[in-house]
Amino acid sequence: MTLPKMWVETTIGEIAETKLGKMLDGAKNKGEPTAYLRNISVRWGSFDLHDLPTMPVTPDELSALAVRDGDLFVCEGGVPGRCAVWRGGAQRIVFQKAIHRIRPLGGISADFLQRFIVWSAGNDAFDHLLTGTTIKHLPQVGLQRITLPLPPLAEQRRIVAKLDTLAARVTRARTEIDRVATMATSMRLAELKAIFDKFKDGPKARIDSVCKVGTGSTPKRGHAPFYEGGHIPWVTSGVVNQGTVNRPTEFITQAAIRATNCKVFPAGSLLVALYGEGKTRGKVATLQIEAATNQALAVLHGFDNDRVTPRWIEFFLLGRYEETREQAAGGVQPNLNLGIVKAITLPLPPIVDQKSAVSTLDLAFARADRLEAEVARARVLLDRLEAAILARAFRGELVQQDPTDECASVLLDRIRTERAAASTAKRGRVKEAA
Repeated sequence: MTLPKMWVETTIGEIAETKLGKMLDGAKNKGEPTAYLRNISVRWGSFDLHDLPTMPVTPDELSALAVRDGDLFVCEGGVPGRCAVWRGGAQRIVFQKAIHRIRPLGGISADFLQRFIVWSAGNDAFDHLLTGTTIKHLPQVGLQRITLPLPPLAEQRRIVAKLDTLAARVTRARTEIDRVATMATSMRLAELKAIFDKFKDGPKARIDSVCKVGTGSTPKRGHAPFYEGGHIPWVTSGVVNQGTVNRPTEFITQAAIRATNCKVFPAGSLLVALYGEGKTRGKVATLQIEAATNQALAVLHGFDNDRVTPRWIEFFLLGRYEETREQAAGGVQPNLNLGIVKAITLPLPPIVDQKSAVSTLDLAFARADRLEAEVARARVLLDRLEAAILARAFRGELVQQDPTDECASVLLDRIRTERAAASTAKRGRVKEAA
């Protein structure tokens, strides 16, 4: 990349002091309990200071590691490169060894460096400096070797100001997009309520009176005859988050079917999650393939087609999702069970009215789906816009250059001179102490 006039290429190590935090060692650490930043405390452009842990810190360590305004903290592991500039004032807070601290020299903008590291991390620009295979780390020597284009000080400040302005606009756009996404969900719920309210005073029936309700099991893990060479689709509760299920979680064998409670259910069955992580419990989906299931799913099948259409039941369960979840029983992780699902009572108008209502709901859900698709495309465009803005910033194309600015090469020479003088003075103090 050709640098703009008055810019220079340099490295983090040349223009800043870097330091890793304090290692946690319960046996060796001494001093007063002191709050500290850990890896998860440093977010992209901000800090999460909720429930900071403490560790013993001596006065000398506090002096060396206490946070102060303008400190740039960078994650060494976890998500290497995730970083934020501290603006919370001087506090009795230090940082652990999983975090780098960058203190720019010569008045260089910490915010400019932070934006550059964010942009570089998004482009995998310093992947070659990372160590580790499964868990990646950015060692201090790697951090110091990160190269960057350095503009004059005044231009750094103009770039940061412009980026802040544009970032605020992008944030407002994201907020509006999120609002539209919420509208899509509200549209579905409103249409469901309007439809089923029409029939709330009419005939009703328990689910198990209009279809069969079954479940499956999990063949013993590690038992090869149940899995190896299997061709029977088998699904778990996580698939309900897809809405429609046309791919198995994995395959099992006929031996597994014979030896366990697994059974193959027909395409068109409805799956209801009895338990699962997060918001899975209570969700419903249509099984579009023949498949067996695990025990975390209730399977509605064998519908009485003269009395009910499966899609009617599916829409009804979608509309009462929160109510279904509240019926779960148990302690730490409440679960639904087959008895609860079988006993759910649903409105049962004539089949012709069900089919008409289903058609109306299908149209409403299709409109909401199209809206969500537009939202997804808008989010992708915003991501690309953010990346393009940062790229322009570090090519020197975001703000105008000012010929009266001090050239970055002069700044870099001054930093080198000051560091050399400081190093000489430090060696002198060491000799005197000796």
